[in-house]
Amino acid sequence: DYISYGIINIDKVKGPTSHQISFWVKQMLGLKKVGHGGTLDPHVTGLLTMLPQNSTKVERIITSVNKEYVGIINFSKPVEKKKVERLFEYFTGEIYQKPPLEAAVSRKIRSRTVYFIKFLEMDEDRMNILFRVGCEAGTYIRVLCTDIGLMFGMNAVMADLRRTRSGIFDENSCVYLQDLKDAVEIWKETGDEKILRKIIHPVEEVCDSVKKIWVKDSAVNAVCYGADLNIPGIVKFEKNIKVNDDIAIMSLKNELVAIGKSLRTSEEIKEMDKGEVVDIERVIMERDIYPRLWSSKTSAQ
Repeated sequence: DYISYGIINIDKVKGPTSHQISFWVKQMLGLKKVGHGGTLDPHVTGLLTMLPQNSTKVERIITSVNKEYVGIINFSKPVEKKKVERLFEYFTGEIYQKPPLEAAVSRKIRSRTVYFIKFLEMDEDRMNILFRVGCEAGTYIRVLCTDIGLMFGMNAVMADLRRTRSGIFDENSCVYLQDLKDAVEIWKETGDEKILRKIIHPVEEVCDSVKKIWVKDSAVNAVCYGADLNIPGIVKFEKNIKVNDDIAIMSLKNELVAIGKSLRTSEEIKEMDKGEVVDIERVIMERDIYPRLWSSKTSAQ
């Protein structure tokens, strides 16, 4: 179960597509499906989160988290450090982008947020700049580099890129495909799971940055069977929940039961004595792990 409800962070090398990496991991683990948490182009390296089997249910959560990258932008002419830093500041905040031709999404102009762009170093020719950027999911760094060049009045291209963070995970949590393959072979040949368990993170870690609501043991299986989550089934909840926030519904043992969208704020939940609280989108936990204690009603209480 820890495999099909786990998270694996692969350090992707240049060459293969994200889909190919998913296929190879699926073969290694002998699973029916493996998804991933945000596409990396073939020539881009770094953190690629693998979602084995049941963990694919949290794909929307992991693909929507903020990302960080380290990259190189190549200018067609020499540039000055101070001007680059000023332009980096200009492109911090809300920006507008049109997805590139090769993107598998509608090519409509959309807004994204760049949280920071930091100048790291420059080569002797003053044409290649190493930078670090933190941004909202769905930001195209290649387009960002091109737009920065346009503001300079010259051509600029993304020469290299590495994803260093995705939500709570950073590149220190990554392993190479060969490391995963070795761990799987040791497990199959000797039964020793220690290395494999170090590589595979519990699916609950994905929700560390998501607001949480904890429910009674008597409500867990009801939620797993599709019942609404109503106030009587709630034991506790985090502060600062807003309407439409992503919500992780947790058992009292901190097991991920389901994910959904909040229908109420924390303040409203505190004052309520009845009513639905979360619009449940995906049930993560399998049915009947917890006892079936609910009545014929269709809500978890």
